[in-house]
Amino acid sequence: TAMMFDTSALILENSDIRKGSVVDASVTVSEFQGGRSLKINSIVPVRNSTLRPEDFIKHAPVETEAMFDEILSLIKDCSDDFDGKYTPLAELAAAILEKYKKPYTASSAAVSMHHNFRGGLIYHSYRMVKAADALCKVYTDLDRELLICAAALHDIGKLWEYKTDDMGEAEFTSAGILFGHLYLGASLIKGFTVSKNYNSEKVQLLIHLILSHHGTREFGAVTCPATAEAFVLHYLDNIDAKVYMCEDHYESLAPGSITDKKPFGLDNRIYRPNYDKN
Repeated sequence: TAMMFDTSALILENSDIRKGSVVDASVTVSEFQGGRSLKINSIVPVRNSTLRPEDFIKHAPVETEAMFDEILSLIKDCSDDFDGKYTPLAELAAAILEKYKKPYTASSAAVSMHHNFRGGLIYHSYRMVKAADALCKVYTDLDRELLICAAALHDIGKLWEYKTDDMGEAEFTSAGILFGHLYLGASLIKGFTVSKNYNSEKVQLLIHLILSHHGTREFGAVTCPATAEAFVLHYLDNIDAKVYMCEDHYESLAPGSITDKKPFGLDNRIYRPNYDKN
């Protein structure tokens, strides 16, 4: 965020500067209350340039279609139809993702905290699905279909909790304020299973994983984890959030340096390792 005094949105718009514009600006950087303060001295629109707003929008380091295809592939690979008795839970997860592919691949995963950029939701879910698949090779008694489907869908309610604009900025919707993404996600899954031949126990467990993945009521969980898969999903969610926060801060930290203060949501300042390569 940068401040510009003695102006208004209308004055800027009359100069062809509005949200999504690419501009050339002169900015003074100073320190204010222990943080960095940016003041815009002059600003003009960039014309006749190959630059686009998309060039300045944060993206995941993995191509969106590749992430979506791999998530679907892992979901379909874990399909379990109980020897033909039931429709696999994997088909439910795949149907939801294919129906809501456009917002699922574009939505931010947060307003601030972690993965708060355009496509952040799918990137967060993608890494959790891959991590869930890997853990199932270690903890072989886990229900792989249940855990992978839950990892893919755990934040699906954020499609209605947030509104993400073309620049990747997210803001809460009225549904997000009134209900939250855990309830919205659980309700979506429940609606998809009405009068369908899914195993009722697995549907119930999937909804439990969605409602409990924040771990404790203190952090917004509707209920606390009560199965092995629910505990794994909760910790995978927490791991990916914390790892992303470290990665995000590493971008602005020199090797061997520490953040000025504790990032919100963490219990310590972040240190970027400085390994001796010689």
